[in-house]
Amino acid sequence: MRVLYLVLLVVVSAVSAKSLLEQIEERAENNCKTIMDLFIILDSSGSIGAAAFENAKKALIEMVSMLQIGPKKVQVWVFNYGQTVDMPIAFHNMPMSDFTKDVLIRKIQNIPYMNGGCTATGDALRDARLVCGKHCRGLHEGVSRIAVVFTDGNSNCGASVGVESSQFFSQTKSSVFAVGIGSGINTKELLTIATEKKHVVHVNNYTELITAMNNITVYTCGIPAFVLPNIKVETSTPSNTFRYYQVDTTEHFRNNRNGQGGFIELNAHVHKGKVDVYTSTTNSNPGPGTGHRVQFNTRGSDLFYIEHIEEDTPRLYFSFYGVETANEYDFVVNWLDASGGIIG
Repeated sequence: MRVLYLVLLVVVSAVSAKSLLEQIEERAENNCKTIMDLFIILDSSGSIGAAAFENAKKALIEMVSMLQIGPKKVQVWVFNYGQTVDMPIAFHNMPMSDFTKDVLIRKIQNIPYMNGGCTATGDALRDARLVCGKHCRGLHEGVSRIAVVFTDGNSNCGASVGVESSQFFSQTKSSVFAVGIGSGINTKELLTIATEKKHVVHVNNYTELITAMNNITVYTCGIPAFVLPNIKVETSTPSNTFRYYQVDTTEHFRNNRNGQGGFIELNAHVHKGKVDVYTSTTNSNPGPGTGHRVQFNTRGSDLFYIEHIEEDTPRLYFSFYGVETANEYDFVVNWLDASGGIIG
């Protein structure tokens, strides 16, 4: 998926929006097998304007059309806000049989423009965080969590955007994109909302918005799921498919700063099929040529691998690649102390 994303960036200036969309839809349906909890947050305030709001809905429909929607695939929540916050689409409130791509697209088309008197982006982030806390799939399932916020970045009522953005990431471990729509975009606030600078997108017209959403969609298919130390993840992957994961190492080094780094152990069991495992501290999608292939040692029925992490390393990325038709496995990531004992 990372290669696909780079190719898209190269060809985007040379290919019309329609033909690009056709290419991406075909590739995404065939290749995007990511399991994801997706949160869409739509600014419906008066400063956005009805035209920009409708364009954002169309861009959202294009995004949904490229994903594999379903209870065990991509689950979606949509928040519509101005001065107040509404949740017109909620995976947990829909019968599983109704949660299909077609139903989801019709619901998006029917989301009304609020023309809100002020912009309560912080409140929308807070509500999304609380919903995720109750209804997101657990971190033990190894599911990526993504949020896309459409806004002009001019919040002026409700909870603090800075505080809620920070809490949204720390509590949900979601990767957040901020897409600037409308006029008079406040870039500083978009940077506050997004988890990374590269997740901030500016668009000047509808064609740019569609292209940006296509690129975001393809990119999200390779975003690794956050996993926490000492929590077992039980999951599976089809053949010829990567599952990507990441461990945030900054908290450990804040509490155990010694100038010498630390050791992480990856302990795994393969219950069915066969997997190849790759790690990297720089590439979020490690694989052949982009990561280190793990050579597991054995301890009884356990497979384990130990890697030294330098103290200034913010993330450890790793992937499981399905070799056979069906591949089921579990793993635990542990920090080790100087004597090899598990921390925590």
